[in-house]
Amino acid sequence: MDKEILKQTFAENLKKYMDRDNRNQLDIANLLKVSPSTASDWINGKKYPRMDKVETLANYFRIRKSDLVEENNPSEELTEEEKILLESFRKLDPILKKHILLSVQATAKR
Repeated sequence: MDKEILKQTFAENLKKYMDRDNRNQLDIANLLKVSPSTASDWINGKKYPRMDKVETLANYFRIRKSDLVEENNPSEELTEEEKILLESFRKLDPILKKHILLSVQATAKR
């Protein structure tokens, strides 16, 4: 794949997850311990980060590295109901998350 396409794909995906989690350029720079201008270059598709930075971002956003570096297939997008569930789930404390997961898994096995 062309390097320019890789940079643009990464930039589009990064912006999507930044928007989803209400994060900005400074948040990304601080997280990755880089200058705001470096983060800006990634966000605007001018440069491509090292894979260790991609991995840190993926862990931060709780996604796979491939979600950042590959073109996303629209058929894999979440429905509105799934988005609401996921957004609400992320706001819960860890103990409640565990109880909900166990309940959902038990219900799905029926």
